[in-house]
Amino acid sequence: MSTSAVFRTLTLSCHRIPPPCQRKVDVLKFLWSPENSFVRTYASAGPARRTGDDKIPFRIVRLVHPETGKLEPPTRLSDVLESVDLKAFRVELVTEDPEPIVKIVDRRDSYQKWKEQKKAFRKGVKAGEQKEIQITWGVDDGDLKHKITKARAELEKGYRVDVVIAPRRGQKLPKPDAMAARASEIASMLLDIAKEWKTRDVQKTITVMSFQKTPS
Repeated sequence: MSTSAVFRTLTLSCHRIPPPCQRKVDVLKFLWSPENSFVRTYASAGPARRTGDDKIPFRIVRLVHPETGKLEPPTRLSDVLESVDLKAFRVELVTEDPEPIVKIVDRRDSYQKWKEQKKAFRKGVKAGEQKEIQITWGVDDGDLKHKITKARAELEKGYRVDVVIAPRRGQKLPKPDAMAARASEIASMLLDIAKEWKTRDVQKTITVMSFQKTPS
């Protein structure tokens, strides 16, 4: 074998080019991988009717308990769908950030609420007007329910609402992981009618979440 032939053989063996069909598969794998999915670039499910059922682009989600309103541990979306009568109920994605959270809703109620929100949005919102709801890290269930009801009322009026979670003097401060989980739990109580319109302001002792009504 000539020197040039040997050189070509060694070069091709070091820089082997895959066949066209393999290159297409590699490109699709890259585009479909979770790290590169365009869906994850959004902070919420968006202004249109919420993504639901098997259209939810996550394998692992956290479910808002239908009775307590608290977040369940991470579970497979397929398990949630199998546990629900999908003719009567719908599993909706309510947020993606900081983790995928879903709710089980009545299909008729969900559609009716969507129509009402669409009608209310057409009337316009009070641009630039904002309210603030203050909650402590150790808030009891009764006071939290009252604060969330107040926040929902302001959102329904068209105001943007900042939910500020801060420590009370003399109250033990939770650990960072517990604070993040508590903030997500509180946010989940509003995400059926609103979305976080900007990134959470997370400081050492205070978290601020900014909501506006979903213009669906």
